Amino acid sequence: MVNFTLNRLAYPVLRHRFGRLIFAIGFIGACAAMQKAAAEEVTLHGSTTVLNTVVAPHQAEIEQRSGQKLKLVGNGSQRGIADLVIGRAQIAMISAPLTEEAKRLDQATAAAIAVGKFKQYQIGESRVAFAVHLSNTVRKLSNRLLTDILTGRVTNWNDVGGADLKIVIVTAQRGDGLRSMVEAKLLKDAGLPSTARTMTNATQIAKVVSQISGAIGIIAPASFTDAVVELHVDEPIVQPLILVTTGAETTEVRRVIDAAIAVGNSQCTKTATRMEPEFPCGS
Repeated sequence: MVNFTLNRLAYPVLRHRFGRLIFAIGFIGACAAMQKAAAEEVTLHGSTTVLNTVVAPHQAEIEQRSGQKLKLVGNGSQRGIADLVIGRAQIAMISAPLTEEAKRLDQATAAAIAVGKFKQYQIGESRVAFAVHLSNTVRKLSNRLLTDILTGRVTNWNDVGGADLKIVIVTAQRGDGLRSMVEAKLLKDAGLPSTARTMTNATQIAKVVSQISGAIGIIAPASFTDAVVELHVDEPIVQPLILVTTGAETTEVRRVIDAAIAVGNSQCTKTATRMEPEFPCGS
């Protein structure tokens, strides 16, 4: 009888403690699950060209192949590298040669970027495209005349066979891979003129060009809309689409890279532009 009484008295206490134990176990399990989910999310920062040409359109396939979730931020090639260096991103996306981007980042930050510590993987290619207003009658230029426009030596469309309109250059901010390729290939590392309109988001360029009759925008082919038209050049500028890592690659990061390379290789066979020999597709 005494034992029975003690058990009855102890039961509510034991039940309370057991409930707390179950809650604690459940809480710990939930935390572990959350940590596991967070560990499986791989962050990619950088080039909007890489993002919009390969990664975002094929995100579901890359995630399925790799078994990882992707967290994507399009903030420009150089910012992608900077985020990679400080650990804010696990993979950087760049749309210009790594040496070019590192050099320009060095100049911008006065900090030496050790290129030898990076690993780079080309997952595709694209080309630099130039968009003009629908009303613009100039639809093709030589690279020489285009260079004259982008350096500010030619400032009116009537100087290249068009209407009497002031030329307005629209571009992404410094650090963008497309802009870097233009400055390296056409301008011989000279910068665009200070009169150029700079967009913080590269996806805004086509929209701005559609609103200004004399505008010319530096964009990726994937960014064209029906509101603008392409200005063709005689020698297209081909750009590599690259993923960059630094330090020891985790299994999760490696899986994402392998998946992106596989997706990029399947797309390479569908592109009509030529590859630069030093950046073979899927390297």
